Amino acid sequence: PTRLVTPLAYGTHLPGLGASAKQLARIVKQRSAGALELELKEPGDGTQPQEILDKVADGAVDAGFATASFWAAKLPAAPLFSGYPFGLDAEAYLAWYERGDGRALYQEMYDHAGINVHVMPCAFGGGEAGGWFAKEVRTPDDVKSLRLRFFGLGGRVMARLGATTVLVPGSELAAAFEKNEIDAAELYPPAVDERYGLKDEVKLIYMPGWHQPETVLELIVNKDRWRALSAQHRELLERACRDNLRASRDETAKLQLDALTRLAKEGVRIEPWPDAVLAAFRDAWSEIAKVEGERDYFFRTVLEDLDRFRDQPATAPPESDRK
Repeated sequence: PTRLVTPLAYGTHLPGLGASAKQLARIVKQRSAGALELELKEPGDGTQPQEILDKVADGAVDAGFATASFWAAKLPAAPLFSGYPFGLDAEAYLAWYERGDGRALYQEMYDHAGINVHVMPCAFGGGEAGGWFAKEVRTPDDVKSLRLRFFGLGGRVMARLGATTVLVPGSELAAAFEKNEIDAAELYPPAVDERYGLKDEVKLIYMPGWHQPETVLELIVNKDRWRALSAQHRELLERACRDNLRASRDETAKLQLDALTRLAKEGVRIEPWPDAVLAAFRDAWSEIAKVEGERDYFFRTVLEDLDRFRDQPATAPPESDRK
């Protein structure tokens, strides 16, 4: 069989985030009758998550399964394809990729930067919760006193409102809460969060996860390796990713709902953000988006395209999605 060595950013034991890679590998093997396989490598098995893009581009590995937000330092627009503040949900992302300019812009981001990969949006990992909080947030002023673990563009929103962001590995969050080193933290979608024992230390989750309403996972393949595949195998991978994307849209939504239900039964309060706080987050995001757009024209191009697509009247789903 033709094997593509594929390191992962998330372990296959994690629902949604890593399990979707295992599902993709199963689809590819079944549909090719074993002629094409993804040889999955768990995080740290020769490749750290942050190394995946460079290793795939250089040909050190054949492919990688991650989320584009890992490459934000190199590609400012990357988070727009993987989940960004007040961004698209799974349904809207799917429509943008299938009927809008999403796929073309996604590939253009890598091509314009001279990164030698072929990209396919390949799974939804689920929307994140608004965060775990040891303190209640009733007004925007309450954000100013927070010490929190918050990454990416969402972290910049929090910092703009006066919060202090700190770096804490996910595996150390429960201990950080116990030692009163942090007041709040965002981590992963709820189905993964509940595996980290945070409910034993923190009893308040705010919803929605405005900073990342959805998580999009990508399959990237070294472009030379991609061209060397047969046309049949390239088409098989494209179709497998499209089908995995559609299937995971519904599966991960249920995963998150079920996880929140279990957490609530275990004494965790699931509270809506106060309107004034959510409005402050949105205003701060608008300011940050404007700054990023001025710094990077492609960021601005993609965000404007996303906004235009979202503002269009709803259209019927593709025939393949109505069956």
